Amino acid sequence: MTKDAQTEDGRTAQQANRARAVVTVDTGAPPDGSDGPDYLLIHGIGVSSRYFERIIPLLARRARVVAVDLPGFGRAPKPGRALGVDDFAESVAAVVDELGLSGCVVFGHSMGTQVATRLAIDRPEAVAALALMGPVMDPRDRSPFRAAALLALDCAGERPRANWLVLSDYARCGLRWYLAVLPSMLTYRIEDDIPLVDCPVLVLRGERDPIARAGWVSVLAASAGRGGAKTIDGARHLAMHTRPEATDGLLALLAGSVR
Repeated sequence: MTKDAQTEDGRTAQQANRARAVVTVDTGAPPDGSDGPDYLLIHGIGVSSRYFERIIPLLARRARVVAVDLPGFGRAPKPGRALGVDDFAESVAAVVDELGLSGCVVFGHSMGTQVATRLAIDRPEAVAALALMGPVMDPRDRSPFRAAALLALDCAGERPRANWLVLSDYARCGLRWYLAVLPSMLTYRIEDDIPLVDCPVLVLRGERDPIARAGWVSVLAASAGRGGAKTIDGARHLAMHTRPEATDGLLALLAGSVR
């Protein structure tokens, strides 16, 4: 294929290989004119920003909220190469530049915690605080079979709407792209990067989350220079969807600490 030749969907080779995140939500300034930090939301592997649907309206009451679909997920086109956590962080950094964001509270979920952590290291001016919900992966779980078993265990206890969002996004993502990204998620050592983050770090988990268990969350929170951990009662891995009010309250406290 020549440099300017097109792929079957009409993109050039250069465009097909570009890792591009897509902004799916930008609420703009809040109605009451509040001047708190903006929120930037980053989803996990296989899914999209759709599962933030219940937390976004709550956050938007007091701040601008931006949510993205990472390359290859949701509305974002699949690049022509496999990507790692660093690549996803770069794609989010491009959104930060395009929108002129700075000093955000960055909320990452699942694999999104890895991307958010890397963003905070690479672009510290963009991140005033990190909220890491359901961080992956505990060193004991870094195999495809173990990760799949824990995901299945979590799905068995999630609410139908949450499961529908996740599973329909998985179908849209496709097995091939999921498996292309999975090795990076499983091998990324978030425990090595969190100590390099300068801003406050709040590590969150649902009380019944089988993926991000209490001991692992405590280790990560303790490794941060300014870290803390909170548990959301009664929730599983998708706590921001099943317990949005509780999640919103914790994020409000975090945002208030960096205003």
